[in-house]
This record gives sequence, C-alpha cells and structure tokens, in this order.
Amino acid sequence: MMRAFTSALAGCVLFLAGCTGGDETSGSQAAQAKAALQSLLASRGEQPALPLELTPQLIASLTVPSLEISIENSGAVAYLVPFSDRRDGGPGALRTWRTADDSQVTLRQGVVVTTRGIGNDLNSSDANAAVKAIRTRSPISGPHTLYLNNGENGISRIDLLCEMRSVGAETIEIVERKFNVLHLQENCTGTKGIITYDYWIDRNDATVRQSRQWIGPEVGYVRTRLLKK
Repeated sequence: MMRAFTSALAGCVLFLAGCTGGDETSGSQAAQAKAALQSLLASRGEQPALPLELTPQLIASLTVPSLEISIENSGAVAYLVPFSDRRDGGPGALRTWRTADDSQVTLRQGVVVTTRGIGNDLNSSDANAAVKAIRTRSPISGPHTLYLNNGENGISRIDLLCEMRSVGAETIEIVERKFNVLHLQENCTGTKGIITYDYWIDRNDATVRQSRQWIGPEVGYVRTRLLKK
C-alpha cells in the first residue's frame, strides 16, 4: 500500500533489509547491509528510526551496492539493497532492489520495470528501446508501455510514443563523488500528456548513475541515485 511504502521511505531506515528468500547472493548482501547499519547505529548510540546523513565515509563503509529512490510528489526517500539478479528474454539484466519492509523496485539496465508495495504498482513495462539506448549510449527511440495495477483486480495499459535524444556530456555529483556521464532524455506522448524520462549514464560502462522516471499517474515521477555500485 502507498501509505506503508511512504512510511518506510520517510523513516530512512538505511539498508535495514533482513531479507528472507531470494538467492544466496542476495541473502548474503542483505545480511552484510544489516550488520553494517546496526554497527554504525550502535557506535552512535542511536536507534534505527532516525534519518542518517549521507556522507562519502558512510557510502565507502558499505559492503554491498545501494540505491536511493525518492518520490517527487511526497518527498519521501528510501534506500535499498539488491535482492535478486536474473535475466529473461529482454535486453539487459534485471535487478530487484528491496527496502526493509519488503517493498521492491526492479530495474532493467537502470530502467524501472516493476514496483511492489508502492500502491498502484507498476506490474510490468516494455521499455526495450530505452534499455538499448542506455546500453549503447546512443539515442534509440521507440515505444514505452506501462502496465499498472488499477486497484480493481485489473491491469491498466498506458502506451507512450517516445523519442530519445542526447542532451550531451555532463558531470554530476552524488554524495560528493563526481561522475562523467551522458545525459539521455526520452520525450514521450500519450493519453496522459507529455512524459519525460531522464537517464544519466556513466560514459565508461553504461551504468545508470541517476535517473528521473515516470511510473504512472498516481505515483508520478521517481528519482534514482546509485550510491554504491
């Protein structure tokens, strides 16, 4: 539910992901993340219910990848660790990231393709053109289709016709670390009006360092920042 997910986001319980299930790798990562957080809080005499300030030192101390997601409409922020990695017939690898309360976001090459636990969740999406553009770091245009849970035991489909363009080379900063990136922007039109997706892609290896993506009319835009790869 949206309320539950927003509560988890607003709490900023950093990397407290006591995962159950998933593969051995994801379980090990979650255990390491949980131990790192508990050790940090214990050293400060704090309880894991207060926001933590992100610093380069904190990021460097983490032993697992970490992702920040924020919802523009509410200002809520969450921090996630990997839960599972897999491949299917589509382009790019799929990685599912998980919060402490088991809300999940799955990215394909940095593109949000599913959400769980947000409310009006993105059940699935087809954004293969965007994924190919990111992988090749070149403007490849094509459709972007979203399949949203509509709260009535059904799925609503939103079709977007998109044109990708290269904004150009930029330097971005994430927690005092600078990255040389290529900024690709996907401009889409459909029944919901004009929708824009932005991807900031590492020029060395096509990693999406940060993004701004639309995941439906209810949730709106979310921003992602890869804190640790």
